[in-house]
Amino acid sequence: MSRLWMGAVIGLVVGTQVGRDHAHWLLLLAVAAVFLVTRRWDHRVLWLCCVAVGSADGQAESAWESVSPAALPNPFAGEIHLVRQRGDQHEVIISPDESPQHRVTVGLTDRKPGLAPGARVRFYGTTSRLRRADNPGGFDQRAHGRPHRIWWQGRGDLWMSAPAPHHRLLATQMRDGARARLRASKHPFGAQILTGLLLGDRRAVPAATRTALQTTGAAHLMAVSGLHVGGLALLVFGITRRLCAHFGSARPWFWAAWAALPPTGVFIVLAGAPPSAVRAGVMVTIYLLGILLSRRCRALDALAVAAVLLSVGSPSAVEGVGFQLSFVAVAALLLFAAGHRGLVALCVTAVVASLATAPIQAWHFGTVAPLGPVANLLLSPLAAMGVVPLGLLGLVSAPLTTLPLDLAALSAELLSTIAETMADWTDGPWVVGRWTAPIWTIPICILWGLSRRRWRGPLLAVLSLCGAGVYAHPEGDTVDFVAVGQGDAIIMRSRGESALVDAGPQRSAFVLGNYLRNEGIDRLDWVLVTHGHPDHFRGLAELSKSVDIGVVWFNGYPTPGTEWQRLKSSLGVRGIPVIPAPVGLHQLGYLKITIFPPLVGPEVSENDASIAMQVEGPNGSILLTGDLESAGEAALLAQWAGPVDILKAPHHGSRTSSGSALLRTACARATVYSAGHGNRYGLPHPDVVARYARLGIPAWRTDADGRIRIKLSHPARIEGYRRPAVPLRELPRSCAQQVRAVALEP
Repeated sequence: MSRLWMGAVIGLVVGTQVGRDHAHWLLLLAVAAVFLVTRRWDHRVLWLCCVAVGSADGQAESAWESVSPAALPNPFAGEIHLVRQRGDQHEVIISPDESPQHRVTVGLTDRKPGLAPGARVRFYGTTSRLRRADNPGGFDQRAHGRPHRIWWQGRGDLWMSAPAPHHRLLATQMRDGARARLRASKHPFGAQILTGLLLGDRRAVPAATRTALQTTGAAHLMAVSGLHVGGLALLVFGITRRLCAHFGSARPWFWAAWAALPPTGVFIVLAGAPPSAVRAGVMVTIYLLGILLSRRCRALDALAVAAVLLSVGSPSAVEGVGFQLSFVAVAALLLFAAGHRGLVALCVTAVVASLATAPIQAWHFGTVAPLGPVANLLLSPLAAMGVVPLGLLGLVSAPLTTLPLDLAALSAELLSTIAETMADWTDGPWVVGRWTAPIWTIPICILWGLSRRRWRGPLLAVLSLCGAGVYAHPEGDTVDFVAVGQGDAIIMRSRGESALVDAGPQRSAFVLGNYLRNEGIDRLDWVLVTHGHPDHFRGLAELSKSVDIGVVWFNGYPTPGTEWQRLKSSLGVRGIPVIPAPVGLHQLGYLKITIFPPLVGPEVSENDASIAMQVEGPNGSILLTGDLESAGEAALLAQWAGPVDILKAPHHGSRTSSGSALLRTACARATVYSAGHGNRYGLPHPDVVARYARLGIPAWRTDADGRIRIKLSHPARIEGYRRPAVPLRELPRSCAQQVRAVALEP
């Protein structure tokens, strides 16, 4: 029976991808697989129906994404679809009257009474389309908003024209009451942790606790997980059954099942119904209904039914990391950890859950937690069987006594103390890279072979996963222009060595760190700051906390302001030397890097003092120009003769840069603009863009194309994250035409 339902889940997932991507070859492959896997026609019919349903859902979702409604009027009226609180911020999702299927998300710092799902509102402000991720593995606004069909992001004021109906205010009032009781606790630190464990508000958890749980591999405890829901239901069920048996009830299991249903539902409503909690709630409900109806229900069947319901309700939910972690972990536990008791069960559960979720963590975050099994062994039972039940009991009994809530807060503080102590044992999660996800699936395949004593299938899977890991291994001899907004961040990698040129603005530190983790880079041999403007070095402060840096080079000029001095001091505390860049030839793997001396002089601007460098690979070269302007370009041309294949447009394409002499000498096949989407400076300047276009030099832009990768070994090419690759040799280099075109310029 479990095989039947699991096949239905796979059919829904595959069908959704077929409908969304119009991949007819995948549909044929799915149909062939259905007929090969089973010979039972009832199974075949059900699985093919699931493929068809998933395909219809995927086509509907694709059609929704392809529609481009006209810009919303200002103001516009609509109805609130959902209200979520994250820390001190409220996220309000509105269905506008002009296009109810394309919703708008608005952030508020204060929520008025009656502002809940069903309320009528009027919005005054600006709206913008949610953007796709700019870098591989980066935050994708569209994917994040797809489950709730969010199309726009609004900034402005929200006025309520009619409050929500009373019956729709109940859930909001429950959550508000619970949050108020937690804020009134005598133990505020523990109460903040409880806000995350009970209400699913990850941002309310103190930063120290969040970091410790992420380091130890127990980050799932910060939000409401299926473990919390299942632990609560199991605890209520067990206590009620023992009480009924003690008082001589003839049907203790029956009354225990009835008693476990209400607190499970209330807990899910309090948490805001995240996918993991809904999955656990469906499983618990199916299991308890089986007891009430005197029917036996297998846990795997309940899990599969929950997956089918959630997949049909929201096909995009399958792509969410919460959905994947929840279902994969529970499926692995049911397959490999069932039948054990006591301490052995806890140990097996911790190990199996960590092994099963490691590939998902590697794929989404580029890391795995070595202390995951130990942390889950100690922290998960404490949270599921102690902190969460005590916290719910404390919320209910708060009008009478605060003792249970105080005990729950103290237990949460104990959980945080254990997590922080364990986090001190390690330097953090292992940075393994997104490409290692197939490799981390191998242990669970071996465990499958050991448990079933069948080696043909697991051996074939291991060989396939090894091949997938080798195929996905990052390329060498590459230069990546990371999309970090209005700033520069360029990563060079060759033969296991990595270096960074500029670190972008402060808000880009998370983006850049996330990109390095997804690429599997945990050490930078050196970092070069081309000049002392904040959009080139601010991100280095946070980046240095999570990435091992050998040395930091800069242009040697005394940068005005205190930010650079504070950065140098913080780097020195971490033992990272900050020295003037050594000019001349350097080697980074197979890449030859020539650092040119910056322009000197009392009247030299900070931009013209930028360090320029040429990067040469086996089959191509790049000129990195920092923020050079006309004087700096002239100084560079006095010591550099060109040509190069790729020219980084100086100063993000400013009108005071990219002079005719530089373009004539560079003779570039293409140029790269590093600029932020919709930046206030309007860069790259239209005059500069037109100048490159007149010379026939194609342009790649980080604001439009996302991360831009240039491979300098065979086959040399340039590609954008949202733009297909082009071989460098296919891009013409016609210096004579460039000279004639430049000569015609005024």
